[in-house]
Amino acid sequence: MITRKAKNKILKGDLVAYPTESFYALGVDATNKKATQRLFRTKHREKGKPIALIASDLAQVQRYFHTSPEELKLMKKYWPGSLTIVLRPKKKIAAKVLAPTTPQPLLREEGAARIGVRVPNHTSARRLAARAGAPITATSANISGQPPTKLARVIKQTFPDILIMPGRCGQQRKPSTVVQIIKHKLIIHRQGAAHVHPLAA
Repeated sequence: MITRKAKNKILKGDLVAYPTESFYALGVDATNKKATQRLFRTKHREKGKPIALIASDLAQVQRYFHTSPEELKLMKKYWPGSLTIVLRPKKKIAAKVLAPTTPQPLLREEGAARIGVRVPNHTSARRLAARAGAPITATSANISGQPPTKLARVIKQTFPDILIMPGRCGQQRKPSTVVQIIKHKLIIHRQGAAHVHPLAA
């Protein structure tokens, strides 16, 4: 269930903990610079380390990202699901969540910053992104370096001031698979829950 309070928190630039297919995630509006800065501070996350995003549906992805025919093919085949596709933003995505030049050079192609995004197979997560009106961050709800959790009480102990959405996480144990299309070739950055063959695109 998406509460009005959760929506308002996101729109105000606050953090919200929400359930996904695997673990709880911390979400902020990915277009809000101050919110993404607050997210990095809260998690004690290393500067320059990109954060993946989730979107409500394919239409939202196409509003905020450039998509090629090969990328669209993957999206239609694997979404909603655990496939994160590295894309180039075409609307304002806060620089804090974008991939740096290093140490992951494959996430930058021809000088254009990119970021991983997916449409999750979890209704509450998709609805939260829809109510936010923009992609939201999908980093695990923990201090960087600590294990992720499915338990709201653990999040409450770690982040007592953050709103926690009610709901259950899915049973998925692996992280999402991360891929990128570079010069019409499918590059697998991380093999995870979605089984993608390099020739799939």
